Amino acid sequence: MDPDGNAAEPDARDLFRDHGVAVYRFALVLVRHHQDAEDVVQETFMKLVQHLGSGGNTANLRGWLFTVAAHASRDRQRRRMRWLPWTSGSEPSVDPPPLPDEDGRYKALREALRGLSDRDRLLLALRAQGLSYREIAAAAGIRESSVSQLLARATERWSRGTAEFRTGDRYEPSYERADSGRR
Repeated sequence: MDPDGNAAEPDARDLFRDHGVAVYRFALVLVRHHQDAEDVVQETFMKLVQHLGSGGNTANLRGWLFTVAAHASRDRQRRRMRWLPWTSGSEPSVDPPPLPDEDGRYKALREALRGLSDRDRLLLALRAQGLSYREIAAAAGIRESSVSQLLARATERWSRGTAEFRTGDRYEPSYERADSGRR
């Protein structure tokens, strides 16, 4: 609340503290390069400052941030592909920080995620951030009515990608509808 008793507008610094790490992780999944992910975060929050400064809508800033980050990631990938000829050897691999992983299950899940298409990774990453179907549709540039089916297909492909690991007794993840919440 401001001194007049009105609801205070959100401050970009507070929003960065609250959502900066999540936006960075989201961007890293999409662009696969730490420097590019950092640039996406910077671009996203610079646009946020402009948005707030011009009196933009503040009703759903979390969804707005991820939509802007998704578009910035897509633009960055387009620029990268336009200027660098792609060969499998020229694309450096970014290893995530080591996680406690006694039986290799996190590694198997990450490798299966890397094998998905850009759109599938985008949809799964947006859903993992807790965005609604409407917010996912806006961020991914698809129709809201398509989100459920595309997300289910992405989840199925990810599940198949981990099937080899799941054949043993060590790990059996549940692929039940984890998204039975917000639509």
